[in-house]
Amino acid sequence: MKVLNHVVRNMDQNVYIYFDENTKEGVIIDPGNDAEVIMEMVEKNGIDIKAMLLTHGHSDHIGAIPKIREKYNWPVGAHRWEVPVLADEEANLSEMMGLTHTMTPDIIFNDGDTFKFNNCTLKVIHTPGHTQGGVCYFDAENKVLFSGDSLFYSSVGRTDFPNPPMKDGIGYPSYENTDRLLGAIQTKLFVLPDETKVYTGHGNSTNIGFEKKYNPFVKG
Repeated sequence: MKVLNHVVRNMDQNVYIYFDENTKEGVIIDPGNDAEVIMEMVEKNGIDIKAMLLTHGHSDHIGAIPKIREKYNWPVGAHRWEVPVLADEEANLSEMMGLTHTMTPDIIFNDGDTFKFNNCTLKVIHTPGHTQGGVCYFDAENKVLFSGDSLFYSSVGRTDFPNPPMKDGIGYPSYENTDRLLGAIQTKLFVLPDETKVYTGHGNSTNIGFEKKYNPFVKG
């Protein structure tokens, strides 16, 4: 498996293309912006994209999708609790940026679901807190985790953003954000193998062992 990374410089957001070098099947994780660059990377490397997977629905992680979909009909996957975030311009922060990004995902995940392409299986790990439907994607065979804005190098995601109103049992009050995020990191991410490579939503990559030992925001 190979990881290609493009950094969207306006917010230093990491776009990842994860693919099998032999079969060329792969996924795009968090296509935040620079649609033309992302498509050029895919085309240059001959990658057969099976889906665009979202760790969460904030505007800086979804901004390239409309332009990409003008050319490609690649499905979008997100956690079911992120559906109202993607549909709400205030909750997905596009309104704050003077944008109007809203969408409905084609693939709806629950915690523990998997997305398979070729010989790769990505497990969906629900890590709410930065957003209510935030997730990480874990490839157990290759010990690779895409953590979005849940876990960073020596840091964690912000938890002061608003949640959309609770509806049909989906969501939780914003004051629970911090406890939920730190709890999810401790119980769901820090139990992964120490050598697991962590590709973060912003900034440098890291690994689980390092974060368990040195992350000042959450105890391993």
